[in-house]
This record gives sequence, C-alpha cells and structure tokens, in this order.
Amino acid sequence: MKRIHNNQVIVERVGGEGLQQEYIVGKDASLTLILMVRVSGVVSLTPSVTLKGPGSSATILGVIYGTGKGVVNITTLQHHEAPNTTSNLLIKSVMTEESMCRYEGSILVDKRAQKTNAYQRNENLLLGDHAHATSKPALEILANDVRCTHGALVKTLDADELWYAATRGIGGTAARYMILNGFLLSTFDGIADTIVREEAYRETLSLVA
Repeated sequence: MKRIHNNQVIVERVGGEGLQQEYIVGKDASLTLILMVRVSGVVSLTPSVTLKGPGSSATILGVIYGTGKGVVNITTLQHHEAPNTTSNLLIKSVMTEESMCRYEGSILVDKRAQKTNAYQRNENLLLGDHAHATSKPALEILANDVRCTHGALVKTLDADELWYAATRGIGGTAARYMILNGFLLSTFDGIADTIVREEAYRETLSLVA
C-alpha cells in the first residue's frame, strides 16, 4: 500500500513479476500513476486507487506492449470514498504476434462521494493476425450527484493511415512503427508537466524498441 499526501508522480515498470498495489490518495492530494508494461509471458496487474480524502485526484496512464504469446491480465479499480474527487484512467495496449490483453476496469463511488468525476478508457491496437484484446468496464455508483463515463476500443491498423504514410514515402515496417508509436505516445499528451511528459515519451519508445 502506498499513501499519497501531496502531489506525486509514480512510474511502475512492470515485467514478468506483475504488479499488485493499492494507492491511497489523501485530502487535496493528487497522484499521477504511469504504468509501463512489456509482456512476453503471462503477467497480471491489479492496481487500485482509492480517493480517500475530499478534493483528492488521480490520473492513471498505462502503455502495454505484447509480443510472442504473451498474455497480460489487467484489473483496475477507481474507488471514490470522499466527495469532490476526480479520477481519470487511460490504458493503451499494442498486441503483436499472438499476444493477448484482457482488461477489466471498475469505478466504485460510495454514497458519501458526491460531486465525483470519474473517467475510464481502454484502447487496444492489434498488430498480429492472431493477437487479441478484450475490455470489460464496470460501474457501481451509490451517490446521486456524479459524472462517470467509460469507453473501450479494439482496432487493427487503419488502411487509410497506411495509405497516407505511403503517399509520403513511408511504407512497410517504418509506417507500422510510426503508427504504433503515435498510438502509444498520445497516452501522455494530457500531462501538463513537460519533464514528466517527455520522460514518459522516452520510456515508451524504449518499451517498444
């Protein structure tokens, strides 16, 4: 368990050992949690964030790169216990070859957590003929004055994107790599801190190299 009492950025680099961690965010504190995951075997992640203090906030951002027959199982929880709390989650995966991503995400809003604002989105790009991804969101809302939304996307390479790249002399592997990077790097575009954002970009490029 990690307790957050101020404004904190935590980067979790996940390999074969997986991740099982709970983050508790106190009053008026903010957490930016960045998950960097490369998968070639079977990996499980179960990060949960609890907004325990009024005015607390959390941003959860993740990039996942799967190779071979790798399988990643991700279960996230955004738990709003206090009023006037905010959480935003965006996790993106690129699955190549025969790799698979299974995502289950929950938003839980307690009865006293009025004025909650929660968002959850999972996007998956499949680059292998036998790659696979599933996404299963769940909401449990006990308060009546909240804003909670979620979304999911599973897609393959866009023929129009490949054609556009080819018209500019970028074809084959180079175009595929450019699209892959653009898809993952955009995960961090909303980070206001330039230093944190640029470091996330660099780590992502290393992840898929």
